[in-house]
Amino acid sequence: MRIIDALLWGEQELNLAQVDNPRWDADLLLGHILSLRREQLYLERDQTLGPEQEADYQQMISRRARREPLQYIVKHQEFMGLDFYVDERVLIPRADTEILVEKVLELKKEWQHSADRAGGGESPHIADLCTGSGALAISIAHFWPQAEVIGTDLSRDALDVARFNGERLGVRIQWRQGDFLAPIRGDSWDLIVSNPPYVTRAEYGELAPELAKEPRMAFLGGADGLDFYRELAREGRSLLKEEGVILVEIGWQQGDSVAELFQQQGFQTQIVQDLGGRDRVVFAR
Repeated sequence: MRIIDALLWGEQELNLAQVDNPRWDADLLLGHILSLRREQLYLERDQTLGPEQEADYQQMISRRARREPLQYIVKHQEFMGLDFYVDERVLIPRADTEILVEKVLELKKEWQHSADRAGGGESPHIADLCTGSGALAISIAHFWPQAEVIGTDLSRDALDVARFNGERLGVRIQWRQGDFLAPIRGDSWDLIVSNPPYVTRAEYGELAPELAKEPRMAFLGGADGLDFYRELAREGRSLLKEEGVILVEIGWQQGDSVAELFQQQGFQTQIVQDLGGRDRVVFAR
């Protein structure tokens, strides 16, 4: 089978399975097998696939047609310019979550300015709750190497993936297993970040087929999606240092509700929008 014939076949199979952007996915999967960029596939369109390459491609197209996420098939996802290994044990990192890292890096400037005025200081202590693949914790540690970062998750499998990513990307992070706040109680934190489960039970039943392939526990946030925010708002003051900050990702309709939970506990809050103008992050100090 020639490259162009394989691409056309793959597109047809994915189109029949009602996959969005079937040509794009077919191209990316074959490019992954051949280690070619998308534009190179078309320059080499008349080259013939080897039997093993053809078999691998057919298997990948079959998996994608069953609505397995593309990232699980190729085993990677870019986040903050870093390449993360992902599989079915972890939630796939999303571009919207990069806003959390960007806000942390704004706080880094504030922290460094205060440290310079004080003539130095301790390294900031940062906790990433529900770390999953480790995307948040690892990105923060990569761009703020002076920070002492820990990542926590209830899932031992997820922590295995996070630890693997941390080693691959050369950052120093402590990983702790436990249920949400349990791994960080008893310590004082300068910054707590989290992309917790925030999908309601009703919303979960309406998710796209691809999302249903990701870990269920990474989505469900209780009947109204706010369970994890309630717990963090209730205990947040006891976990933070005096000038500590909490940054959490939220569902786009949850901004006011989550901000109010923190305001009721004496926090000053700010709601941050994503590039699409939707509420995406709550900042609580």
